[in-house]
Amino acid sequence: MNARFLAAIPALALAVAPPLTAQETFRIVVDSVAESRSREASNETAGRLTLMPRLEGEGLADAKAYRIRVTAATDDTGHDLLPEEPADAPWEENPAGEGLWIHLGGSARGAGAVTVSGMVELWMPKRDTKRAFPTKKSIVSVPFELKDVPLP
Repeated sequence: MNARFLAAIPALALAVAPPLTAQETFRIVVDSVAESRSREASNETAGRLTLMPRLEGEGLADAKAYRIRVTAATDDTGHDLLPEEPADAPWEENPAGEGLWIHLGGSARGAGAVTVSGMVELWMPKRDTKRAFPTKKSIVSVPFELKDVPLP
């Protein structure tokens, strides 16, 4: 399904890093959602939901890498979609790269939408020029919530 879904991200930051300026804002755009279902040998069904977002906006100009950490995900029936053992969020250098894809468990059969929340992290090397890797000082964390993302 190619439903375009936007979520505005306010420019907030951790206390350890200077905040983004008022002009530096970005948003998450979910262009595509993929859902797969299968039946296991035990006759139990299993599913997987993948949201393929991209980040866009002025606040991304100084970032070298990005990652999305999901803290909560439910479908509109109330079914929890977080995997039992979530994978570590990798750093992605492309604001539309596969490293930003959100992988969730399968939604309930009658579900029509999902809500996902968590943190978008931006690695801003200019905030800690002494280090060539992400540090607390060089990472800006911004909370996000994607509400009622339509399912395929």
